[in-house]
Amino acid sequence: MMTTVIDRSRRAAALGKRAAAEIALLRRDAFINAPPSAQTAIDAVPDKWASSLPASLGEVRAGSVDLFDDERIHWALEQLGGVQGETVLDLGPLEGGHSYMAHQAGARKVVGVEANSKAFLKCLVTKELLELDRCRFLCGDVAQYLEQTTERFDTCIACGILYHMVDPVALIELISRRATKLIMWTHVYADEALSKSELAARLGPAQESAYGDFNYRLHRHGYGLDTRLSGFFGGVAGHSNWMPRDDLMRTLDHFGWRSVRVAFDEPHHQNGPALALVAVRDAPSAPEAE
Repeated sequence: MMTTVIDRSRRAAALGKRAAAEIALLRRDAFINAPPSAQTAIDAVPDKWASSLPASLGEVRAGSVDLFDDERIHWALEQLGGVQGETVLDLGPLEGGHSYMAHQAGARKVVGVEANSKAFLKCLVTKELLELDRCRFLCGDVAQYLEQTTERFDTCIACGILYHMVDPVALIELISRRATKLIMWTHVYADEALSKSELAARLGPAQESAYGDFNYRLHRHGYGLDTRLSGFFGGVAGHSNWMPRDDLMRTLDHFGWRSVRVAFDEPHHQNGPALALVAVRDAPSAPEAE
């Protein structure tokens, strides 16, 4: 009996020492033993970056996607006459690339709303490194933000977010309350997507849906095991719903968006049919109670 008690005590002591050593190691990992630099700030976020960062930061290691010099945003800003002196809402800014572009284009104020907490931290690093004094980043769900805010914006950037929504029509309606110009890039459902076996396995058949008296179709898109990956930048739910292209256009028309112009129309995009668009409306359709 005494031997058993001693053995348990020894095991407990060993576990305690191991835990203390692991805590000490974690504490050491939390400190940077190097001079301050753009790279130390980038590496401070415990997640892989997607974007390549502006050349003004020098030679830094980050991602490879040109989201800070995005030709889709250059095109959209040209189509809409720029954002000089305007207010801009960036939904799902990821690492702040499009917010940076709006800031560089002379926007008076940019608000980015990001639900992914690690992406939000990257936006803060971006803001500090690039001195984006007219940008503000918020951490939270975009739909709930749009439901609660009373602020109105000249331009809304919604790139890479609509196809991550469970209810994409609701998001468009919420944007319509708050902005008069729209910049969007999104995947849409098309039969061409079914030619890729992996994508076809994620997409479901058309489901008839309604938003008030407006009827449309959605195709369920499952994330599968992607949600467990460290670099997952999808939506807050375990699945999203993709809209067919014609239903997207009908939705924009239903909520008063006009002068819709489309570019970067890629029905055979590797991740699914995609397009960029700009649109304008006369005034936000804010609720009468406001």
